[in-house]
Amino acid sequence: MKWMMSRCRPDFSLLCVAVLLCLGSGAIDLHHLKTIVDYIRGYGVENNHYVMAVRLDDNICNAPTQADLKKALPKSIMDQMHKDIDKKNGTYVPKSIGNIVAARPRFLKNTTEHAEWRLLHEDQNSPVTKMLENKERKSCLIFFSKLSPCVDRCLNQNDMRNIVQWVNPLFDKLNQNLRAFVFETIYKKDSIKEDEVVVGAWEKIKDAPLFRCDKNQDCIKCFKNNQLDSNCLNK
Repeated sequence: MKWMMSRCRPDFSLLCVAVLLCLGSGAIDLHHLKTIVDYIRGYGVENNHYVMAVRLDDNICNAPTQADLKKALPKSIMDQMHKDIDKKNGTYVPKSIGNIVAARPRFLKNTTEHAEWRLLHEDQNSPVTKMLENKERKSCLIFFSKLSPCVDRCLNQNDMRNIVQWVNPLFDKLNQNLRAFVFETIYKKDSIKEDEVVVGAWEKIKDAPLFRCDKNQDCIKCFKNNQLDSNCLNK
């Protein structure tokens, strides 16, 4: 049974696929979002975590067609992107950034740089910020993560490599109808945590806003009228 969680309750905090929000009246169209996500996901990596950030002209986000997507994100570029992130620790951040950047986690001796952080950190020097440079007013930003942002690091504000510090100011530059933080499935280690813990962490980036787009299902807006759609939490 589908249930909804109110964010107004004082006894536990709430969020919500990745992908985050106390939405206003606007949000990107779910069918259009699904079209875009399915196109870029077709060049992803099987059985490994990765993230992609895509910048599109606003008119494409408002009515995406396969022809538009192929023009904005040509097969030659997408093939190269796939090749680069198909490698361990891989990234796709070309010297001349176009409409897409992507990353896998980077495994170091004593730590791991999470894929989301690799694209978002360094504020004005991050790959995503450079991709959007001087284009925010006419851009749509789709940040797609195969896994939901993790509770223990990505959304932990006590961790120096959290993404909360970067996500909110970055996404706030764009119209709410033209931005989305999307995830496909729940991060495995978070899937065994209490729902309140996961939701409370997601809530920290609520203004992205957050959506969940599974491969074989329609996209879900995780928060609707300040309530969490529990389908975003399905394990």
